[in-house]
Amino acid sequence: MAEEFKIPKPLPSPTEDSQPFWDGCQRREFLIQKCDDCGMWRFPPSILCPRCMSMNYQWVKASGKARVFTWQITHQAFYPAWDTPYNVAIVELEEGPRIHSNIVGCKNEDIYIDMPLELTFEKVEEQDWYLPKFKPASKSKASRKSK
Repeated sequence: MAEEFKIPKPLPSPTEDSQPFWDGCQRREFLIQKCDDCGMWRFPPSILCPRCMSMNYQWVKASGKARVFTWQITHQAFYPAWDTPYNVAIVELEEGPRIHSNIVGCKNEDIYIDMPLELTFEKVEEQDWYLPKFKPASKSKASRKSK
């Protein structure tokens, strides 16, 4: 029987600005930039603070707590290694910035706006690389809030 050929999943291509973020992920630390002058947490990484234009910042460990800002379900794979359907979410970190990620640990149909999330790191199959993902927060087994 012939061995099945498997296409590897693509990995991020860190830039000079984003390298500390990805290095942190490989250590299972979720680091984002924080401006030393105005205190703004920011993502994606950049050399200048978008609020005060300062070049002074630190990489700070974020809480890993977040909420679903929006999401969508993709039914057509845009890359052959991705299994469908999968979700693509914009999550709002407790610190303020929003990032793109996936929500794991629940069914796609159970995702909702403002759903409390917590960070987890998922190892890319057969590659020594960790990606930040989000799962329903431990305390969030409650039903959806009505507003």
